[in-house]
Amino acid sequence: MQVPFVRLTLALAAALVCAGSWAQSSATTRIYTCKDANGKTITADRPLPECQGREGRILGKDGTTIQRIDAPPTAEQLATREAEAAKKKQEDDRRREQLRKDKALINTYENVDDIESKRQRALQQVEREARESEKRMSLLQKQASDNSAEAEFYKKKPMPADLRRRIDENEAALRAEKLLYSSKRDEVAQVNLKFDDDKKRYMELTGGGAIAGSAPPAPGTAPKK
Repeated sequence: MQVPFVRLTLALAAALVCAGSWAQSSATTRIYTCKDANGKTITADRPLPECQGREGRILGKDGTTIQRIDAPPTAEQLATREAEAAKKKQEDDRRREQLRKDKALINTYENVDDIESKRQRALQQVEREARESEKRMSLLQKQASDNSAEAEFYKKKPMPADLRRRIDENEAALRAEKLLYSSKRDEVAQVNLKFDDDKKRYMELTGGGAIAGSAPPAPGTAPKK
């Protein structure tokens, strides 16, 4: 009575093994297809050399697409991708730099009045340096006048080396001082431009400027409750 039962068990096990093998075979069956250089569709049960570097597909046994294979990008496509990546990096760097500047701006000023106060101090410093330069120019111009008057005695005879040296040194110093004075005049405009930009950005970040005596929150920081 046990023999038929054993035979039935073995038959059932064999059937299960066959079924499993078929399922595995079905699951692993792949069909590779692509179009060759002439535009002809070719297929095979293994990767084809003719499909290397070309767009293609891997199909299941039932013909459905399992995977799409993209063709490698062309040199032009690679160049475009690199340009887009470089542009994105520049934009990211610019945003990070702007955020850094905004935080520094918020930490520098307490309110709009503080901006104007610092502007006036900066302008006063430049004006003071310009006045000092102007005084030095006046002294150098007087020395130049004295040197010129002394040189009048040597129109028809050799000028002493010491006088020639003093004239040359005076002329060089006067040129340098004039350049310095001119730069201080230009610096006034630069100072005003800087504080104008700071004030405009500060008001954008704080919605019109903080209340006098209170510091605005840094960009990206939640206000205190």
